[in-house]
Formats: sequence, C-alpha cells, structure tokens
Amino acid sequence: MKPLVLPQVSLNGTSRNVLVEQQCDVMQALEKLRDAMSEAAPNGRDYQFRPAEFAPARDAWDERMKIIHDMRKEIEAHAIAIQESGN
Repeated sequence: MKPLVLPQVSLNGTSRNVLVEQQCDVMQALEKLRDAMSEAAPNGRDYQFRPAEFAPARDAWDERMKIIHDMRKEIEAHAIAIQESGN
C-alpha cells in the first residue's frame, strides 16, 4: 500500500482543523465497520455440519479485521502528523 502523504496546510487550502476532523471522521467510520464486522464474524454454530471449515472462515475474517485495525491506526497517525505539522 502506498504511504499517506501529508497535505500542505496553507491559507488557500483546507484548514488544519478541518483536515484533522476529516481524519477523525474516517476513524469513526472504521470503528463502526470494525463493530459491524465483529457482529458478523463467523460463529462455530454456523459451521456445525462443516466443522473443518470454521477455522479457515474465522482466520480469513480475522485477516480482514486486522486490515481495518491497521488502517485505523494509520489514519490516526496521519491525523496526529497533520495536527503537529508546522508546529
């Protein structure tokens, strides 16, 4: 994945506060997604007649949950960097 690039805060662009708020909005959306994915995670009772498939289903879901977790951490670091840029 390509690294995030800090925006240039200037009088002609979006204010630092709005840029940070936008990143916070993304983090909140990712948290909602994480919560929804947790609710939808594979459950053993749904694989009772195919028990060998439960572990791979759970592992695949966990990989996707990790992507969301890592993305949220990256966006948070990006928001902090925006906030601290120019200080």
